[in-house]
Amino acid sequence: MLDLNAQIPLKRAWDYSAPRRPSQVLPLVWGEMTSGGSGGLWNAVCLDSEAHVYALAGHPLRPLAAGNQVTLYDKDGQAIAGEDYDLNLAHDFQGQGAIATASFHAEARDKEPITVRAQGRADGDALITNPVDIAADLLVDLAGAAAEELEATSFSRARARAAALGYAAAGLVQSPRSLGEVLTELLSNFLGSWWQGGDGRLKAYLDLGAGSLVEGDLACSLREGDLSLVNVTAKLSEMVNRAQVHYCYNYALGEYEAGFDGLATQDLKVQGLYGLASRTLELKWVREASAAQTISGRLVGLLGRPRRVIACRENALGNIPLEKGDAALLSVSWLSDQQGGPLKNQIVRVLGLEPDLEAGALNYTLLDTGFFKTKAFPADGATLADGARLAGGARDRADY
Repeated sequence: MLDLNAQIPLKRAWDYSAPRRPSQVLPLVWGEMTSGGSGGLWNAVCLDSEAHVYALAGHPLRPLAAGNQVTLYDKDGQAIAGEDYDLNLAHDFQGQGAIATASFHAEARDKEPITVRAQGRADGDALITNPVDIAADLLVDLAGAAAEELEATSFSRARARAAALGYAAAGLVQSPRSLGEVLTELLSNFLGSWWQGGDGRLKAYLDLGAGSLVEGDLACSLREGDLSLVNVTAKLSEMVNRAQVHYCYNYALGEYEAGFDGLATQDLKVQGLYGLASRTLELKWVREASAAQTISGRLVGLLGRPRRVIACRENALGNIPLEKGDAALLSVSWLSDQQGGPLKNQIVRVLGLEPDLEAGALNYTLLDTGFFKTKAFPADGATLADGARLAGGARDRADY
């Protein structure tokens, strides 16, 4: 089974014969690490102080012929002339495996720390930028997980969702960290998450709400007659109606170099009802202004109003295959929908579950996504357009 507590395999300067500082880590680099801010974005690592060889990354970078533009900077933040060094972006240096290097023609110690801007890992000539593709690349190509250990349907859907939203991720791993920690940081920057199913396979998800669900994703229907101990909470402290964003992180300086004030995506109507609930997001894997604004708007759209969390007990074991992250329908007549009617066929996400096998029951913690199962009315004249229902958007009140 995939162990997400395991540390990401990283090469060290001590793997080479004459490093300047043996404990330094060769970074893993993804995405368009050429944009945003100024100067270099991460430090090169001196692997051979006698031959003046510096590692730019602990793996090959996108080839120069494919469009990679590599720039090195000296300690003063000035670009180093390209004729001062030779680049080899897939260099099997000292037989330790392919890495990206710059070999200076003369001693370069007076230029240190030397910093870098470049494009990161590639699939062939194509730069890997989709955050879900980066997650898969980290797990399968670097950590050695089998492709079968990733749940293909959820990864495919999350990948398509990221592409549709125009997300491009870019960032580094430059210190020993666990796979789970990096996955959480990467996906959460794009409002996504991950979890391992009961079969041990990893699932990826890129929506807090109902997202891009299809009918077949609804695992079951939780009926009122089977439920007891129903408790509903909605915390104002978890609401966000203005989301500011810090992005374009400079790893060499340890600071963000760009920001979005959240004014264009705030919800003024909700602020009038509940007051300002502002949150500042720090997104290390985001370098594009368009992505920062999209993430801000999506967070306000999802958490702009108090989101209900429902704890309940199902007095049956009919839905025991249900897992964390699954979507289900919930019907509770004494809860109301946004139109004031009984809550029927509301789409919820399973945040947690605890079987009580001795009592033959399941305890759930459910997130109300704010969405519901709809019923469409064919335009065949059988249903009047008299304003009493929504065409294509009416709540489906059938029993399931």
